[in-house]
Amino acid sequence: MNKGRSWIVLLAALAAVLLTLRLGWWQLSRAEEKIHYQTQLDAQMQLPPLETSSLLQSPALWDQTHRRVSLVGTWLPEKTVYLDNRSHKGRPGFWVMTPLTWSQGQVVWVQRGWVARDPVDANKAAPVQTPSQVVQIEARISPELSQMTELKAPANLALEVGQLRIRANLDKQAMQSLVSEKVSAVVIQTGEDSEGLRRDWPVISSTAEKNKGYAFQWFALSGLIASLYIWFQWIGPLRHAKKLS
Repeated sequence: MNKGRSWIVLLAALAAVLLTLRLGWWQLSRAEEKIHYQTQLDAQMQLPPLETSSLLQSPALWDQTHRRVSLVGTWLPEKTVYLDNRSHKGRPGFWVMTPLTWSQGQVVWVQRGWVARDPVDANKAAPVQTPSQVVQIEARISPELSQMTELKAPANLALEVGQLRIRANLDKQAMQSLVSEKVSAVVIQTGEDSEGLRRDWPVISSTAEKNKGYAFQWFALSGLIASLYIWFQWIGPLRHAKKLS
């Protein structure tokens, strides 16, 4: 009976040690992935901005995430979308998304900035100015926009004068359906606040320190389990046997 119980304890301790070791190594691998991603991101952001001539030769702009771009074009203000539930320093508001025609038959959707929600009417926002003349913007190529939880599909209704086109999400398919030109990419406008929009975007970083901390905790737990097994199954009984002899 005691021998069978000892085997059960041994197998349980061994399984726990192996599991916690595996989780520790997994966290270390996640840390390495983040370090590699951050290195690539930093390298992309150090490259000179892509301009129109370079952009025309780069069909896969979606793959050049975080590369800086300098775009000259005209806004399509009637296509503007207000992405809902995007808070800024604790204040409710919208991301303002407007397509920019930068080449014949080509547009990019520009995350122009953040604007506060109207405190009285949730379907309104603070005023945003959209120039009608040719503009030049500095931006960086964005990955696909993060998707918020959406309980129902967005309705594509005709807008009344002065009504905002408010959506929870805007994916590639929706972006393309709203314009007749080809969507080249999504970009995040950088630079100073202007046109009623805030552009103090969060700093892009992918820290691996949290994963390293988790790895340390798993390895420590693995060592603790092994130590407790050795103490209670080997050292403790030996010391007890010596006291009895």
